Amino acid sequence: MARSMAHAALRSLEACGRPVGALVFAVGMLAVAAPFAGATAGVAPEVYRVDPELTNAQFAVGHIGMSIQRGHFGRTRGTIVLDPESHTGRIDFVVDATSVDTGWAARDAFLRGEDMFDTAHYPVVRFRSTRLTFDSARLVAVAGELTMHNVTRPVELRVARLDCGKDPDSGREGCGAEVDTVIKRSEFGMNYALGMVGDDIGLTFQVTAFRVPPGGEADPP
Repeated sequence: MARSMAHAALRSLEACGRPVGALVFAVGMLAVAAPFAGATAGVAPEVYRVDPELTNAQFAVGHIGMSIQRGHFGRTRGTIVLDPESHTGRIDFVVDATSVDTGWAARDAFLRGEDMFDTAHYPVVRFRSTRLTFDSARLVAVAGELTMHNVTRPVELRVARLDCGKDPDSGREGCGAEVDTVIKRSEFGMNYALGMVGDDIGLTFQVTAFRVPPGGEADPP
């Protein structure tokens, strides 16, 4: 009963604002608030798995001071582990940088090249959480480390939206979230054409994650 009430309360949450630009990858990671609202003693940590088919990682960057160029990554994966008693957890989210897609094949090939993502040497972008922040039972931010282009920097993600419930088709319990942040690409060693292409990169993660049974956890490789 308590858990049903928690899910109902979370479904009623409203977005806490709009992300900067139109951006990149979301982590149903934020499924985490669901277990906390009705937590009782002895509840084991819960595991959620990001559904790559229902997850969208997007980015936006300024171009020659005149336009905003947008794109997304077609392949993502991730695992979320939560402890309902202590409001703690762990998020591991991976983006396949080789799956970058801006709708223009020549530009995508350039982005995969040495001057930008250099996917031949650094094929993934990875986020690992270090701290989860709550406002009462609601998850509002996730601090962690983002590794891109073989450089790791601290990043804080804002949780703009979080909704939880049951998938009517499969019956699986899960959550969907919208998460956003802004990073500077120069801090990750991506300095090419800084005068023409913006340094600030808006990232937005639209993520769906489903709870997995005990023993079903597997961290992304």
